[in-house]
Amino acid sequence: MEVKPSIPRAVSSGAAFPVSVLLAVVVLEIALFFVSFGATCAKPQDSKRLLWQNTEVGEKNVYLTHSCIHDEILHQRRRPGRKEYSVTPQVYHGSSLSRPHPRGGRTLLELSPAFPLQIDAKQPIRIFLNYDAVGHSSDRDCQNVGDLVKLGEPPATSIPRTPVCNAHGDQPVFADCWYECTLEDISGEDKKQRLRKALGQTAEWFKRALAIEPVKGNLRLSGYSACGQDGGVQLPHEYVEEGVADADLVLLVTARPTTGNTLAWAVACERDQWGRAIAGHVNVAPRHLTAEAEALLSATLIHEVIHVLGFDPHAFTHFRDERKRRRSQVTMQVMDEKLGRMVTRVVLPRVVMHARYHYGAYSENFTGLELEDGGGRGTSGSHWEKRLLMNEIMTGSVDTKSVVSKMTLALLEDSGWYQANYRMADHLDWGWNQGTEFVTSPCNHWKGAYRCNSTQLSGCTYNREAEGYCPIVSYNGDLPQWARYFPQANKGGQSSLADYCTYFVAYSDGSCTDTKSARAPDRMLGEARGINSRCMASSLVRTGFIRGSMTQGNGCYQHRCRNNTLEVAVDGIWNVCPEAGGPVQFPGFHGELMCPAYQELCSSVPMSVTGQCPGSCSFNGDCIDGKCYCFLSFHGNDCSKRSCPGNCSRHGICHPNGSCECQIGWTGVDCSTAICDEQCSLHGGVCDNGVCEFRCSDYAGYACQNSSSLLASLSTCGDVLAQDVFGQHCAPSEPSILQQLEAAVVMPNYNRLVPGGRTLFSILDNGYCAAAAKRLACWISMQRCDKDGDNRLRVCHSACRSYNAACGAGLDCSDQTLFSSEEEGEGQCTGYGEMRPWWLRRFGNLFSQYERKL
Repeated sequence: MEVKPSIPRAVSSGAAFPVSVLLAVVVLEIALFFVSFGATCAKPQDSKRLLWQNTEVGEKNVYLTHSCIHDEILHQRRRPGRKEYSVTPQVYHGSSLSRPHPRGGRTLLELSPAFPLQIDAKQPIRIFLNYDAVGHSSDRDCQNVGDLVKLGEPPATSIPRTPVCNAHGDQPVFADCWYECTLEDISGEDKKQRLRKALGQTAEWFKRALAIEPVKGNLRLSGYSACGQDGGVQLPHEYVEEGVADADLVLLVTARPTTGNTLAWAVACERDQWGRAIAGHVNVAPRHLTAEAEALLSATLIHEVIHVLGFDPHAFTHFRDERKRRRSQVTMQVMDEKLGRMVTRVVLPRVVMHARYHYGAYSENFTGLELEDGGGRGTSGSHWEKRLLMNEIMTGSVDTKSVVSKMTLALLEDSGWYQANYRMADHLDWGWNQGTEFVTSPCNHWKGAYRCNSTQLSGCTYNREAEGYCPIVSYNGDLPQWARYFPQANKGGQSSLADYCTYFVAYSDGSCTDTKSARAPDRMLGEARGINSRCMASSLVRTGFIRGSMTQGNGCYQHRCRNNTLEVAVDGIWNVCPEAGGPVQFPGFHGELMCPAYQELCSSVPMSVTGQCPGSCSFNGDCIDGKCYCFLSFHGNDCSKRSCPGNCSRHGICHPNGSCECQIGWTGVDCSTAICDEQCSLHGGVCDNGVCEFRCSDYAGYACQNSSSLLASLSTCGDVLAQDVFGQHCAPSEPSILQQLEAAVVMPNYNRLVPGGRTLFSILDNGYCAAAAKRLACWISMQRCDKDGDNRLRVCHSACRSYNAACGAGLDCSDQTLFSSEEEGEGQCTGYGEMRPWWLRRFGNLFSQYERKL
């Protein structure tokens, strides 16, 4: 959690006064110095955890942020006996790709022409919000003041209902604890209305920002979903039997308390056969459902839903390329010698392209965009590095100034699941056009307003939109070696997420663009506030007055860009600045104003390395060393010509706008991927370039692996395959023993196995836990031991251990009748709690082949 003090600038160091009051000003300046630099000490606990808080700042002056705990929630779901998500295959409108494109229509969502849509393939994403669970959990929702409710899964202790959550203790307890409810934690009708409004606006935002290949018919969800575990939300019965109409993603909403600065959290709990999230759980803390937190909550919900959609290291493993093949590499972890530590970078093509454009980083040294490595288990690895993207919405802390950049939309598009509308992206000022060195070097090598030091009382923020101060903190322990930017090993910036970098932070009343700021512009210094005003260094003072300080100060001054020059105004008088920046003077004022360089305020395009490109690459490519590198679907020396990817692979028609209209039976942006029949997705199949594969781990209860060439070792497949004019596919069948066992045993209680009920007794004969144990362990093995992705049904010792942890059982994991070593080929799980030896399996296969011939 990061709490940023919002400090008003009580008096300007460069204010102009008559000489008679100069002494009083000096006294105030000395007081300001001690207030600004009185650092509160704290002890470092880990290399990138928050080490400092300004506890003296009053509640009204606290600059609130949202601290994300996404990975903490996922960590809870990776405990033994739990699953992070379920898999439920869907049917998609693959056949619609061949329909002709209506003439005269506008491009869907007005997407950037650099990434043309496939004809009729994708539609705005439909997010369905379910509020049935709000306020209905007796042990997790606050009903009355003083109630103790669960956050996470509190451990069993000798003292009931301990430990108690305490975000402010010497050793803070944020999760797996008992939370004491206050009045603010109760979801009244007004809070429920705010919740619906906020999430409704979020769903509408994504509808404009992302397009998706729509589900055909109803969205199908599993009766064995991971959404209901760990205090989650059980799927309504009708969602499983009938599906959800007009939806591509279902979000199950709760309003339960959180600790610290966490406004909300969200995780995916069910995915389709391609890995895309089709169901998720979103929780919003009731105490933040207020009018004051509305803007922050809006940004927070966009942040959290983006986690559900795919900004998640666990989702990265499911990312697909344009041909729906798993991406070979999403991130790259390297030891960075410059930074002095291991870093993880996203190397996806669109992310790298947009990052290059943003930073102007065209050197080969730029290989990818860095992920956060600080913030602890709740933040590290699932956010952009704050040092590089600062107020981007997918950094580890969100505030009201957070923006959605093209890099984040590019990551979602690179997943292979979505088409991004880049018009919905905001301009990210931080790092704009700063070059490769900004991204690849430590922040103490940064230039200009991106860096400040202990000798600077005040200055301009990096984008010159505000006057600010330089917060440098003295800790009572040494910072990590890579974060020591000062001779004193315990000094650094206030943000651990930003790698303890030091940069100017805006005063709460220091905005140059806000005409309603609490501090009026100083007319004696020629200042003016407004949308065109920027912060600049200045020693100006009106004739007849003297400045409150002999050193150069800062002020807000109007600027404009005209005829390839930068002009600034003081007291209504405009003056032309030197192109490289420098001093200018004004009549009626002593001193001078220091102009920034023309490139800093007037350049709207990234810097080329060297050389000019023809036609500026028609704005359809990047200019590098005088050569155009065209975006997707453009070619030519000036990137002015459109082309179809792969010439539509000879399976489609190339339209003049550069998009492919695929023939029936083919899909993909280049029409290179064959389509399977609908039965494939209906019954657990996975379509792999026209070949429908059936895998037991994809659909519980079916034990078939491949419909095109059945493996001889899988003799159980014959019972569930059907043959018709469409070829082989899975046939509908009654729930298998494993499905019934999971429904009766696994879903109701993940902490212990409770035999009972007619269904369970009918399955297990005598209903003893020992009999259920072998069946459940066998089921676990099929779900968890597919390490290489080839769906071999290994039965592992780890399955036994997982079961014992899940049920509180004491199985002997050395029992060779069920559990083998994790070496390949030693045996096969039959689904009935026993191992079939290889020689018996071979005999059974031969018998089955002979029977089929008959």
